[in-house]
Amino acid sequence: MMIINRDLYTQVVYENILSSGLTLGKTIIQYEVKCYTDTRNLKSIKSYLIECTQRFIFTNQSPYTLAPGPVNSFTDYPVLLSNNIQIIDSQNVMADISVIDYSPRTLNTAVSTNQNLSSSSGSSTTRQYSRGASNSQTNSYSFSGSGSFDEMVTGSLGGKYSHSNTDSSFSSKSRGNSSEHGSQVSNSSGMTIKDWGSYASLDADNYSPTWVWGQEYPWNVILFKATDNNNNIKLPQFIQQRLWDGEVLYPPSELSLFGIDFVSKVTWLLTPGKPLLGNELLTFEHTLTYGAGTHRISNNKLSTNLNIYEPIVINPKALDLPVLALDPLSGQSNNYAIIGFVANRFDVQPTSTGSTFAITADTNDLIVRGSGFNSILGTDFSTGDVGFAVYFKITDINADISLHIKHWTQNNSAVRLTIVINGNNDAAMMRFVDAPETGSGNDNITVVALRNRNMVSVDYCDQIQTGLNNITITAAAVNSPANWQILALAVG
Repeated sequence: MMIINRDLYTQVVYENILSSGLTLGKTIIQYEVKCYTDTRNLKSIKSYLIECTQRFIFTNQSPYTLAPGPVNSFTDYPVLLSNNIQIIDSQNVMADISVIDYSPRTLNTAVSTNQNLSSSSGSSTTRQYSRGASNSQTNSYSFSGSGSFDEMVTGSLGGKYSHSNTDSSFSSKSRGNSSEHGSQVSNSSGMTIKDWGSYASLDADNYSPTWVWGQEYPWNVILFKATDNNNNIKLPQFIQQRLWDGEVLYPPSELSLFGIDFVSKVTWLLTPGKPLLGNELLTFEHTLTYGAGTHRISNNKLSTNLNIYEPIVINPKALDLPVLALDPLSGQSNNYAIIGFVANRFDVQPTSTGSTFAITADTNDLIVRGSGFNSILGTDFSTGDVGFAVYFKITDINADISLHIKHWTQNNSAVRLTIVINGNNDAAMMRFVDAPETGSGNDNITVVALRNRNMVSVDYCDQIQTGLNNITITAAAVNSPANWQILALAVG
């Protein structure tokens, strides 16, 4: 089984968008709450981060059809939407509320410009020098002779000798220079015309954002919405030509033609002026204003209209910030969430009149709230009903989990505890407390099994759920006078 961790801190609201008797669309609002310790300025202040994500889905009241045919009008298509979110702190429990982030910021026409510049240069010098000498000698010899024998002996002898000597020398010198320079420049620019634009703003107190979405092409509804005496929109000639060229009636933007689906997001930092009990009326108010456009041809003339519907105000139920921001129990074995009822650890201390108290574990994984206790944390049952609720979250679907209460009674009295887990009254359990503070062993510790997967155990049970769990404990005196004291409580 998959669990998305952020869902443990999230409250979601689904609302139909109704105005003037029509269902215009749907909105989904999601609040994610985290506990945050602000240590800036060398301080330690417990605060809350709330991220609100709101999605809007508006449909075209005149749906697009695939079939071809004559077109003389485009009616009731989305062209304008305004959304404002503000926090209603009717009890003034917050010392400071400020927006730390929001999106989208202002978005409309996008322009991009690119420029490339390159240059090159080079030079070279060449020098060449050569010098040399040579000497050569040539000697040649030749000899010849001839003779004949007859009555007389005759003959001849000859020889030849030649000699030559050659000397030569040479030198050469050359020099050259070259240089080059080059440069290249290129520019490019592009502009994307978006069909719709989004414009965001904050109020002077920096806690209430407002977004305005509007069609900008072909008809910029944000800029051009002045009317004539017949309540028709007066448009410049160049915009009229985008809608009708004298022969063809052009459609609105594709977003307007098929419907819009937008998302806005804002994150607040909330610093309480006093500890929270969970019953504070901290609510959110979402105000939507929706506009639909129409353009048609009548009597061979273009007419345009803008219909602004009645504002839609959505007020989801108040948020319980401490419980939403509660962290889940650690999945490690023998790792308990523990609260010790010590005076300086309470968010709101109990009073002698038995008023509501609240305490949160230092590890932010366990909360206890209750009433009827007229001391820390004890009661003599003189202030009315006595009880408390325990809140914790789990993500482990297999671990055995129990509730442990360290407590005792005085004056030999007894106290009956009625324990209800996650509102299941049919499975309510009874436990009795009669051990004194000096009881030995585990006499003054009550253990309630919440999940025990041991099939052979008499304590086999599984009464807890993934996510938030709530255990309600109501106490009543069996005899009087009675006095009940609780020292600590643990879940794990």
